[in-house]
Amino acid sequence: MFKRYFGPQIHQRVHFLVLAFFIIGVVCSKFLMSMGLLLGVLNLLTEGKFKSYVQRLRENPLILFILVFYGVHLLGLLWSHNLDYGLDDIRKKTSLLLIPIIVGSHPIPSPKRWAQLINYFILTLVITAIINLIAYHFFAAKLTLIDIRDMSLFGSHIRYGILMGIGLAFCLERIYQGVKFRNGYIVSAIFFLIYTFYSQVLSGIISVAIVLIALLTFLLYIKRLYWVLILSYVAVFASVIGLFYYLSFPVNYPVPCKERYDEMEKAWNKRSSINHDSLDQRKQPIRSTLQRYLSSKALCATGAGVNKLSAEDIHFIERGYADVHETYGGIQARLLDIRYQLHDASNPSGHSILERIEYWKNAWAIIENNWLFGVGTGDVDDAMQDMYIKRDSPLTPERRLRAHNSYLTYYLTFGIFGFLFFLYFQFKFIVQQWKWKQWIGFLFGIITLVTFLFEDTLESQMGITMFAFFFAVFSRKITSK
Repeated sequence: MFKRYFGPQIHQRVHFLVLAFFIIGVVCSKFLMSMGLLLGVLNLLTEGKFKSYVQRLRENPLILFILVFYGVHLLGLLWSHNLDYGLDDIRKKTSLLLIPIIVGSHPIPSPKRWAQLINYFILTLVITAIINLIAYHFFAAKLTLIDIRDMSLFGSHIRYGILMGIGLAFCLERIYQGVKFRNGYIVSAIFFLIYTFYSQVLSGIISVAIVLIALLTFLLYIKRLYWVLILSYVAVFASVIGLFYYLSFPVNYPVPCKERYDEMEKAWNKRSSINHDSLDQRKQPIRSTLQRYLSSKALCATGAGVNKLSAEDIHFIERGYADVHETYGGIQARLLDIRYQLHDASNPSGHSILERIEYWKNAWAIIENNWLFGVGTGDVDDAMQDMYIKRDSPLTPERRLRAHNSYLTYYLTFGIFGFLFFLYFQFKFIVQQWKWKQWIGFLFGIITLVTFLFEDTLESQMGITMFAFFFAVFSRKITSK
């Protein structure tokens, strides 16, 4: 019907528009992701070539794996008690079903079209990252951006960091291929590197590290510099060991003189609108933040020490910075924060690393009692909350969240068989990318495999769309030349 009015290529053009909505929306817009789903389904229905859709999907085992995985969620309703929660979870994961069908039912975009989609993705990342930086540096107070991780205005800072790694991989591929506007890709790649390390997001740093290690491996391998390659891996391994050694030391600064807490309190209350007995903007006791900050500057915990602080120092303490080195930004600040969490934090609440360890302990306690079939699709949240109570978890009620580990989440949800299937189709995807020499798809598979260790990626619309879209796109051999 539409061909009569809009020409024979209308459905192909709409399909490209849908792909553009997905690849832009996954970076910055839930609206575009939703529009992509709606328009994609309508395009398939109005085109009506259902036999060819089914044929393409049947010829694509990787697509079938992810469709079966959605079916496992439906099956998990059979032994769930909380059907309302389960049905809502199924609704949220509809993208895990529809996106692979939409992407897999149409032919692969032409090389020219695929290159356009890559450019849209890179450009969207650049624009949104610039907006993030401007907002954080000039409008932080108005937007209540307390922590640098709040800088990600368009979605989860964790998933945005992962997208940065994927964007870097696309840039490096385009640079290697020597395409037009090569300098633009070089600038974008450098910008992604700077932004990633400045933002302090561990998932982004890990994603970028995976891409850079893969690039180093590829370049040394094709030049047959095998000894250099081996030495490079030794250096990387030694760096990781050195990092763990660095993290093994507590953050201790010498106390320059005897503390006088009454003087410190009076001086602080004169200089700040936040009372000494209140909480900073990160919900930490202001007194402990102030003491650590003074110690990090080799100042006394006295009235005189407080008076030596600059107005900027006072502002940093109010925002929750407990060490002057954290204010410098970059990876150093994040590592200092991790060291403090590992050695000095008395309660995991409000400390991301310690919170995740507590989430994992809680999830594993559930798995020990439900290892065969899991608790079912609908009972995940109830089981987590009940176990927090049984274990008398030190986490505050509002911080008692899901497992933040996709492997543990699907183990406790579906049991050993669902967990093994989840692992299997991911490894199958990675092996297939290697066979096709499809390096971006291979890196995407490795990045998701690693980042699933500390994030429930498939529990949010952006995470599901990101995974389902790139998985479906790379489920067939494509070219970006």
